[in-house]
Amino acid sequence: MIFIASARCVSRSIALPVILAALLLAGCSDGHDTAPRQDLLAARDSCTAAAEHAARACLGRCERFTDPAAGATCEEACSASGETGAASCALSLNEFAPVCGGADCAPGINECRASATARHAQCEQSCDPDNLYCSNRCRTEFANEEQACGFLPANLTAGSVALPALPDGKPADLNGFLDAAELAVVAAADERAAALRGRPIRLWTGAPATAVNVTQVEHAFRFGVPLDIREFRDEPGKLEFYGGIARPHTSLLVAETSLKWRNTEREEGVLNFDLADEELAWAEALGFDVKAHVLLWGNAPPLASGSGTPEWLRDRFPDTDLTDEEASQLRALIRQRIETVVSRYAGRIDVWEVTNEMLNALTPWFIDRLGPGIVDDAFRWARAADPGAELVYNEWISEIFTGVGGPDSVAVRDRILDMLAAGVPVDAVGQQGHFAPGLVNVGVDVDLSQRTRVDDYAAALDTLAGAGLPIHITEVTFAAPEEPEERAAQAEAIMRVWWGHPLVEEIIFWNFWNPLGPRSHLNLGVYDDDGNLSRHGEAIIALLNERWRTQVDGTTDARGVIELQATYGDYVAQWVGADGPLHVRFTVPRGDSVLDVVAVQ
Repeated sequence: MIFIASARCVSRSIALPVILAALLLAGCSDGHDTAPRQDLLAARDSCTAAAEHAARACLGRCERFTDPAAGATCEEACSASGETGAASCALSLNEFAPVCGGADCAPGINECRASATARHAQCEQSCDPDNLYCSNRCRTEFANEEQACGFLPANLTAGSVALPALPDGKPADLNGFLDAAELAVVAAADERAAALRGRPIRLWTGAPATAVNVTQVEHAFRFGVPLDIREFRDEPGKLEFYGGIARPHTSLLVAETSLKWRNTEREEGVLNFDLADEELAWAEALGFDVKAHVLLWGNAPPLASGSGTPEWLRDRFPDTDLTDEEASQLRALIRQRIETVVSRYAGRIDVWEVTNEMLNALTPWFIDRLGPGIVDDAFRWARAADPGAELVYNEWISEIFTGVGGPDSVAVRDRILDMLAAGVPVDAVGQQGHFAPGLVNVGVDVDLSQRTRVDDYAAALDTLAGAGLPIHITEVTFAAPEEPEERAAQAEAIMRVWWGHPLVEEIIFWNFWNPLGPRSHLNLGVYDDDGNLSRHGEAIIALLNERWRTQVDGTTDARGVIELQATYGDYVAQWVGADGPLHVRFTVPRGDSVLDVVAVQ
């Protein structure tokens, strides 16, 4: 068993079921006197509360299912998980006592929990009553904070674990390419990242002077890739290869085209979700979370083969000057589209890009006919269809589309602020990450020697952050500059700016494998046509697998403790005990206090 506790050792009182209260009291009469009884009770109470809050967040997701059977299955799983977690908190705390070191930990634990409770109350007050996504996020954060105040039990298991076989990367030479102003921006981001993306931990093994390996096996940060499963029809082995390179590095799968309006309803009233269902099944089998792109997009051929507007819709409303009746009909069709699709996947698709490029002069179809208010309505309809889904406003910013105009970061920020002021339920802003001359996106040959200055982009990102929402970096492609070493430096610098920004919560690689998607002739992929890392791919993988993924080989001190700085995510720690190999699994959640991880039988 592992107990996780915080050195900022918590609390508001929580009404526990009678049976749990009995278990707590019984567990404290185990004869161990290293730490006072009240300290162990306080830690155990925090553990139980954390399990309770985690179960509530889990049950909140179950509320989203429109299929009663799926909802019931979800509730059973959440309840079972909560019961297991709460029961684990009632186990013997003998091995937890050394963390307190004989000191009076209860006041610190109670203070920690009181602070967590106050922050949770503020978080809940900021949520709209209909925004289940916001409430669930507050509950999850509360559970993580309670966990850090007390401890979290987990199993100590005999045997060793095979660690992920991840490719080695190769960092870029930023000094040889970026100027002093750009390097200063990257250095500042690196300094912020140390506190943003990880926390210190102490692993208590109970085995002094023992060699221990601690390896991060999954990032908590959302890295993602897209999927259009039709691109794999000609050679099924390609899909297995794609999963094999994508899943070890990413945890989010974006349904790239299957849920666009044109693909779900090619004929009016004839819905087909076969493609989306196939992609979702593949994603779930590999353990991906799923994000959908996109509910409302005014693009049309020849600008994009995966157009957001079906032909029958454009044929039915060819003119921008609609009568009141026509406008009402179009609005009704849009509402039906959103409600049907979002409710169908409620509970299975957690993130929706509700709109795409609504400020872009190249994609004005819906705005031209119904005005900007249709965007506000689209978000409201999506929220009603699945109150627990995260809703994203996706847009490009002209600061990274060299040579083409369009909305800049100020325009996007101000539009989102207006929507929020009007009560529109926007949860995150998506910023397209196509670092390429803009004309590339309409099939024009361009000069790829152009590039976005890193310091200029960092300023634009800060402007976008003025909306106060989490930022999703979507559709990331690095097409420029063309020279491989320069492109690698550009990609690594921009990635480090993202990693060091407090509002960036997601990065989606749009061409993780080069043959997939349009414009593959520009060698956009992290992996090239032959399945090998490109030069800028090496730089990106060096960040994901080395710079930002924690792996430590060390030796415990006289207390059996090893200390390290750990990036948020899932871990396995391994060492050899008297009877052979042992390992433990644990999760390092977001927080700023030292996390004590205590391995016990």
